[in-house]
Amino acid sequence: MIERSTDMRAVRSRTQMENALLSILEKEGIKGLKVKNLCEKAGINRGTFYLHYRDIFHLIEGTSFFQGLLEVFAPIQMQELMDYPDPQAAFPPITKAFEYMQQHASFFKALFHPDAPAEIQERLRYLTGTRLYDHLKHQQPEMDHESRLFTEYAIAYLGNAQFGLIHHWFTSGRAMPPEDIARMLTVYIRNTPCLDHTVPQK
Repeated sequence: MIERSTDMRAVRSRTQMENALLSILEKEGIKGLKVKNLCEKAGINRGTFYLHYRDIFHLIEGTSFFQGLLEVFAPIQMQELMDYPDPQAAFPPITKAFEYMQQHASFFKALFHPDAPAEIQERLRYLTGTRLYDHLKHQQPEMDHESRLFTEYAIAYLGNAQFGLIHHWFTSGRAMPPEDIARMLTVYIRNTPCLDHTVPQK
């Protein structure tokens, strides 16, 4: 019974912190997101915060919104994208990712804001960019050193370019609908010359 009460208190504390996080991001933006401010908003002390999280970004990563981001930004199956029947249409998984970010725009626009801490920017750069292409270097294990080096640079190029496109979409007020920006990214990926060396040939 005591253990259950403790679990309920822990769940309640995490819920209070997540609600405070969302409120601060929506009303004050990323600049207002400090442990002190969050604790005051959530009605908890700093000890309770650090009992559950290492830092603010650990809290951000634990939110349902962020976990959902990891799901929709799964590694891209490059051959499926290249073989998609309509060459002018958006690849469905990419559309789904942009629709998800649009649905939770008040949360993600704060994270993609230019004033966001470098740690957040770098983590997002990896999760929404580089991470989606990392698997390419494992698809052709017989690659020689030169080809592997080329693939690593291609992954860095693709990942940073994709992050830059998403970042610009948010900082420009998401003027393009998710379907349109997804179509643009699909075309960019499909026509990237560096993929000639990284996508397994049939």
